[in-house]
Amino acid sequence: MKNFKTTLLVTLILDVLQSIPIFLAVMGGEIKNQFISDFNIEGLASSSQGIAVLDLMLYVFAFIFLGVILSVIYAMRLKTLDGLKSACFVLFIIHLFWTLPDFITLISGGSAHPPIIIMIISIIPVVGLYYVSQKGELRA
Repeated sequence: MKNFKTTLLVTLILDVLQSIPIFLAVMGGEIKNQFISDFNIEGLASSSQGIAVLDLMLYVFAFIFLGVILSVIYAMRLKTLDGLKSACFVLFIIHLFWTLPDFITLISGGSAHPPIIIMIISIIPVVGLYYVSQKGELRA
């Protein structure tokens, strides 16, 4: 997968899929309630201050996801090899440090990480972006 456009398209699709729960939670409803129960923090559902902090956290994560998605879309528009390699490397760093806490939690034995299949899916863009940032080629 040395083609930049293919890697960036896969990254974009996976980023959009991974961001859907956050955007739905920001809108409230059952997804937000599921997040609250998954956090397993006693009294969170009945604490107005706790809900306010959760709402702020969800907004921050939603805007981070939106920024990453827009960055990937912009990178798809680049035409030069150096520009694409640089953009893919920066996106690799962003994706790496977004997924790294989950893997550290898993390795350290914690339980506050997503399911393994979600973690595998989240590592695909990291590997792909690094690979094309080093060995990517422009197709004519």
